[in-house]
Formats: sequence, C-alpha cells, structure tokens
Amino acid sequence: MVEEVVFTETEEGVASIFLNRPDKRNALNAEIMNALPQAFSIAAEDYKVKAVILTGKGKVFSAGIDLVSYPNLMMEKPGEFRENGFSWLREYLTNVHYNLNKIECLEKPVICAINGYAGGMGLELALTADFRIAADNALLGIPEVQLGLIPDMGGTTRLTRLLGIVKAKELIMTGRMITAYEAERINLVNRVVPQDELMETTKNLAHYMIDNCSSRAVGLAKKMIDLGADMDKNTSLEMEGICQSILFSHAEDLVEGFTARLQKRQPKFK
Repeated sequence: MVEEVVFTETEEGVASIFLNRPDKRNALNAEIMNALPQAFSIAAEDYKVKAVILTGKGKVFSAGIDLVSYPNLMMEKPGEFRENGFSWLREYLTNVHYNLNKIECLEKPVICAINGYAGGMGLELALTADFRIAADNALLGIPEVQLGLIPDMGGTTRLTRLLGIVKAKELIMTGRMITAYEAERINLVNRVVPQDELMETTKNLAHYMIDNCSSRAVGLAKKMIDLGADMDKNTSLEMEGICQSILFSHAEDLVEGFTARLQKRQPKFK
C-alpha cells in the first residue's frame, strides 16, 4: 500500500497535518503541493476543527524543494528544457501561490511545528502559518541564491513583511542557515523548545486558544491583522469596526465571554 504524502490526524478540535516523506526529509514535490491545499480545505470546512498544526513526519520538517522531481518538470526530455518553460513556470507559480495563500487565509489558527530543518521552500511553507514553534535542534534558512535562484514561493514577500528589509536581505542574499535560537531572536519563530517537547508545546498552544477564546473572534482577528497590514490607518480602523459588529451580532458568545470572566471560570463558547 502506497502511503499518503500528506495525512491528517484530528483529535479534540485540532487537525494535525503531516508532510509524509520522511525518507526524503519531507522534500516538497508536486504531489505534496497538490495534497496540502486539499488537507487544509477539509480542515477549513470541518466545524469541529478549531486549530491546525502543520509539521513533518520524522526528523525534519522539510528540506525544501525536491531537487530531483522539480527540475524534471521543466524538461521535455532529459537534458532538454521545455520550449515554453518560462511561461509554464510562471503559470505553475501562480497556482502554487494560490494554494499557499489558501493556507495563510484559513480563518483558524495555524501553528507550524518545525522539527530538525526548514530550508528554502520548506521555510516558505512554514511562513504561511500564524505561529512557528521550533525544536532546539532546528536549522532555518532560505538558500535559493546558492542554487542560482531566488525564493519564489512567497519567500521574498512574506519573509520581508515578517522580519523587515534588513534581516530579510541578510537571510535571502546570503542563503545562510540559522539556528532556532537566532530565529527566535529575530522573530522568525515564536518559541524554541526541546525536541521531545515540540508537539506537546504546539498542541498546548492550540488547545489554549480552543479552550479560552471564541473561535469566531480568533478567525476575525487573524483576518483583520493580515488585511490591516496592507491598509492605510483609517481603512484599517474602519474594518476593525466592521469585524467587531459581526461579533456583536453573535450575542451568545459575548454573554458567555463576559459571564465567564465575571465568574472566574473557563468560557464555553459555541
């Protein structure tokens, strides 16, 4: 039986989505990149799923692009590039960007658990998550320039918006891999934990949000933060009001949240 390259385990409101090519260090090929958006779409539509964890099976989150399969996609036959290679590549990247944007836009918190290594396209995938928790043995980086390429799966875009121009240039233009602790220092990851505590810590964060926060409010807060980053101040403030009015239309959550706080107990949101 052929194992799935991406599989999901759902438990207590958390969908854990695993990259499943451990023998290839979870290198990203076309099969994985086609399967990932399907897995996230299922998690998006399942009302019982309140948070999503993305991680890699085995010792490595992802070594990045599959250096064997991806170059072959550009070939008509061995050693001969497609005649329409440039237009094909741009069309292919448009589809990949669409799929990664779907992950980023999921109105549920997404936490990436980075074990061992997240390089190149693997890090670009991790950047679509809301939170990144790294094992203390992890190395992270975006070394495309060392292959004669640039990051083209959102690396120059998301990394720059996350870290700012100075640090993004340093990582992208040198291709240098950094430790989990340096990644934490520059806010590339939220937290560094011992390797054997990675999944427990990640699940604890997911369950904290599930147990203490309104899923509707968390989803709208995420949407507002992501969209607001590209808006002028007044438009962003106006959108805050619109999002808040949506939440006010669901009075049962508001009543429960305020009541639970006054009674000093955990809320039970619907």
